[in-house]
Amino acid sequence: MFPIKGRIRLVGSALGIGLDKDSIICVDNFYNISKYTKDTYVVDKALQLIKDIDPLHHFSKSAAVSHNTSKVTMGFVKTAKGVVINTATEIAPIAQLTWQKLQISKVVYSHDDSLLATGGEDGRVLIYTADNHQLILSLPPLSDTILSIAFSDDDSLIFSSCFGKCATIFNVVKNTQITKFETNYLIEDAFFYAENTRLFCVTREGAVLTYDVEKGVIIKEMVLQNSWLTICKKMPGEEFALVGGKDKLLRIIRLSDDTLIDTINLEQTGITAMRFQESLLYIGYSDGAVDVVDIDLGRDEILALLDKDDLNGALGLIQQKNVFLKTAKEYCMKIETRWKEALAKAIDLLAKDQIQEATAIIEPFMLDKAKKEEFDYYWQQKESTAKFMDALEAKNYVEAYRLADQFPYLKETLAYENVESLWNKTFEVCKQLLFNDAQGNLAKAQDLLRPFALVKSKKDTAMMLLRNSDKYVQADKEYRAKNFVEYFKMCERFPFLKDVLIYKSALLIGDQIIQRVNALENQNNFAKALEVCKLLASMAPFKNEAGAKIKIIQLKQEFAEACKNRKLIDAFKMAESYYELHSMPEYKKLYETFKKCEKIAINAASTGNGKLALDSLKDYLHIECWVDKIAAILKIAYLAEFANNAPGKEGAIENISWKETLQYYIERYGKDEELKKLVGEIGLQAELDAIPFDGNPKGYLTTIVADSLLSIDDKPLQQHDEGNKEG
Repeated sequence: MFPIKGRIRLVGSALGIGLDKDSIICVDNFYNISKYTKDTYVVDKALQLIKDIDPLHHFSKSAAVSHNTSKVTMGFVKTAKGVVINTATEIAPIAQLTWQKLQISKVVYSHDDSLLATGGEDGRVLIYTADNHQLILSLPPLSDTILSIAFSDDDSLIFSSCFGKCATIFNVVKNTQITKFETNYLIEDAFFYAENTRLFCVTREGAVLTYDVEKGVIIKEMVLQNSWLTICKKMPGEEFALVGGKDKLLRIIRLSDDTLIDTINLEQTGITAMRFQESLLYIGYSDGAVDVVDIDLGRDEILALLDKDDLNGALGLIQQKNVFLKTAKEYCMKIETRWKEALAKAIDLLAKDQIQEATAIIEPFMLDKAKKEEFDYYWQQKESTAKFMDALEAKNYVEAYRLADQFPYLKETLAYENVESLWNKTFEVCKQLLFNDAQGNLAKAQDLLRPFALVKSKKDTAMMLLRNSDKYVQADKEYRAKNFVEYFKMCERFPFLKDVLIYKSALLIGDQIIQRVNALENQNNFAKALEVCKLLASMAPFKNEAGAKIKIIQLKQEFAEACKNRKLIDAFKMAESYYELHSMPEYKKLYETFKKCEKIAINAASTGNGKLALDSLKDYLHIECWVDKIAAILKIAYLAEFANNAPGKEGAIENISWKETLQYYIERYGKDEELKKLVGEIGLQAELDAIPFDGNPKGYLTTIVADSLLSIDDKPLQQHDEGNKEG
C-alpha cells in the first residue's frame, strides 16, 4: 500500500533533503551533510561541519538544501551566523551569512535557486542572492521568532509566519507587503497554489487552513484532532497535498475542498522533511530515517484497468500496491464521471431493498469520504425513495413530483430522469399534433398531457402549449434554422418558451460561442473576438456576459498597444490594476524586461555604484509599482558605498561628513538594523548616536533620488540625472 523503494539512515534527524544528478543530499541536526548514491543509497561523501556545539532540535527548520544547485544552508545553535556549503564536488563551506541579529530559525531556497531566505529569532526574514550571497532585501519584522517561510512557484511572493501567530505575504519582485494577518494557530509550513491566489497552511494545533491571497481571508479550515502538523508538500498536478506531523501518519488532502481523503500509517515517527523529484518522494524522519517512495508504482497497470472500466480492479491495486494511485488524474476523472450513474443505480436498488447489490455497485467509490457520506445519506432515506418508486410505478406523477420537491436527492435517481424524459417526449408530440391541426388534435393532446396536468411544476407549461402551440413551433423553426438571435428574441417576448428542453439546448449553443471567443482571445485575435462578441451580445441570455467580455478584450487591445509603444507608465498601471492581463505574452515580457534591468542594477548596487544602478533602471524611476523595489536596490548601493569608504579604509573618499551622510540614509530608511550593524562594524557608532531622530522607513517616497548619499565637504546631495525619460 505504501510503496517504499528504499531507505537511508542518517546519524541524526533528517532536517533537509535535496538531489543532484546522481546523488541524494541529506542534512541532519548534528550538522552532518551527506551524499548518497541514488541507485544504491550508499554514502558517497560526508562532512560534519562542527562538533563542539549543541545539536539543532530534531524538528529544527534551520537547514535547507537547494533545488538544483547542490547547495546547503544551515544555521547553528546559540549564534546568529549561518553557513552556505557547496556539495557539487567536495563538500565545503563557501559563504557565511551574518546579517541575522539572533539565531537562524528557518532557511529556504526559492524554486529557481536564485534566492535564499532566512528567518531568525529576531523576527526578521532576510533575502540573499543565492549566487554571491549578498543581502538584497529585509522584510518588515514580525513580532516573534520566524516559524515558516515559503516562496510561490514563480518566486514572486514569499510567505512568512512567526510564533506570535501572525503572518505576512510579501511581493519580492516589487518589494511591497501584500497582506499581514493574524491566526489562532502557529503555522508550521505552507505553500502557494492556484497561480498564487491560494495559500495552504498546516499548523502546530492540527488545523489545516486555506488562505485567499486576493481577498485576504481564511476561506477554509479543518482541524485534525490530536495532531501536531509539521510539514506540507504540494503533489504534482496541484490537486492534492501531503501533510506530515510529529506522529506516525502521512495524510493526503484534496486541495479543492480540504477533504482528508486518506491517512497512511508509517513505520517511522515524526516527518521532518519532504522532497519530490519526478515520480519519487523522499521523506525524512526525526529518528534519522529517509524513505524513498515510488508514487507512480503500478501506474501502467491502473491505466489499463481504467481503460476497461474495471474500477474494482483499480481499487484492489490501490489497496495492495500503491495508495498514491488514488491521486492519479485519470483515476480521479474516471471516478467522477462514473459516480452519478453508479449512485443512481444504487439508489434504485436501495428502494427495492436490494442492499447487497447496491453496496457492490458503489464499492469502488468508497475511498472518497465525500462519496461515502453521500451514499450513506441515501441509505438513510430508503423509505422515501421506496415511496417515490411506488408512485412512479402507479403513474401517480403528482405524488412522485411532490416527493421529489420534498426530497431533492430523488432528482438524482434514474427513475426521475426517466419520468422527466417521458414528460419531454410527451410535450414534443403534443406540440407537433397541435401544429398540424390545432382544433382537430386538441382533445388528443389534452389526453396525452393529462397525467402531468395536476403536477405543480408542469401544469402551467402544459396549459401554455395548449394555448400557444404556434409560438412553440415557430421558436423550434428558428432554432433548427440556427437563427439564434430571433429564437432568443421570441423567448424574451414569450417567457413560457424557456420552460422546455429545447431552450436548454439553445443555451449550450451560447456557451459554445463563448468558448469560441475565449479561443480567439487566447490567440490575441482581438478584432475577430470582438466581432463574435457582438453577435453574442444580440442574444438576450448572454448580453451581460458578452458586454463584460467586450470590455476585457478592449482592455487587452489597449494594453498590447501601450506595450508596443513603450508607454511603460500606462502599461504597468493597467498590469497592476487588471488581473485579466496577466495571461498575455506582453505582460510576461513587460516584467521580464524589468527583471533583466533589475539584475544589472543589483550587481551594480552590491559594489556601491548607485549611479550605474539608477542608470540601469532609468525607464522605471517614475512608475509607481517599482518605487519600493528601486528604493531597496538603492539601499544596497548606499550601504555598500558606506562600507567601501569606511574611515581609515585604503582608497576611501576623503572629507566625508559621516553624521550628515547617515542623516541622509535615516531620512530615507530610518535607523534600521542593517545600518546599525554596518555602523558598528566600521566604527561610526558615535556619529549614529549623535543623530536624535529615528527617521522614516518609507522616507524615500518624499526625498530626492540620489546616486550617492556621501556628504563630501558638506555639499548638498544632487538629484540623479535621468537623461531622456521614456514612458
